[in-house]
Amino acid sequence: MTLLDNLRSQFNDHVAFSEKRPGIQQLVAPLYHEDGDMVDIFLELPRNGGNQVRICDFGMTLMRLSYSFDVDTPNKERILQRILSENQLREENGNLSIEADIDALYPAVLQFAQGVAKVGNMRLFKREVIASLFYEMLQEFIEERLGEYHPQSITLPIPERDDLEVDYQLEKNNRILYLFGVKDPTKARLVTISCLEFQRKRLPFKSMVVHEDFEGLPRKDRTRLTSACDKQFPTLEDFRTNASQFLEREVA
Repeated sequence: MTLLDNLRSQFNDHVAFSEKRPGIQQLVAPLYHEDGDMVDIFLELPRNGGNQVRICDFGMTLMRLSYSFDVDTPNKERILQRILSENQLREENGNLSIEADIDALYPAVLQFAQGVAKVGNMRLFKREVIASLFYEMLQEFIEERLGEYHPQSITLPIPERDDLEVDYQLEKNNRILYLFGVKDPTKARLVTISCLEFQRKRLPFKSMVVHEDFEGLPRKDRTRLTSACDKQFPTLEDFRTNASQFLEREVA
């Protein structure tokens, strides 16, 4: 029984093979992405009496993903690499693959299909992924657009209080601004405490808060934070649109 015959038998004859070129077979199997499309699986058969089969997709999965979801930030790349690592997949120039001994080919194909489907699913939880990237997107904007203010990340204005961190310190013309990103009530309360303590110490600063969703915070947290800080941007998009103009006025 050949390698392909054995694999067909393990799938109870519910698979087929199509030779793409010598030594490479496409596996047509009832293994699907969440949207119903069949998972692209190719088998690079052993050569010269070898025992290893390379299972790969020839870049089809990441190409499909790119139609609706770009892996275009470090955090998205980390999410992708974590999925690959958890499923023991390799990625080389977009080609996802896994290698298996001939006698372990069937479970390896199932493992590959599961991992590839998870990669493809990144586009289906697009909103959740983007929501989780609030702090990274804030960082990217600051680094790319606010370089003239010499941003310093994670500073401690009161050295003995390492619980009162500033996300970014901006400075120009001897004016210091402390910038905070706020995604949830816990961070809102910490920023409120921090600003009040910095004021109590009479530090020379202005505070800025960038919210993921200001209206999504509990009313009491919104009230306390509004009282404690100098300027708030209700969304990241608002900050992107208006930050430069606001900062120009502050340091003039």
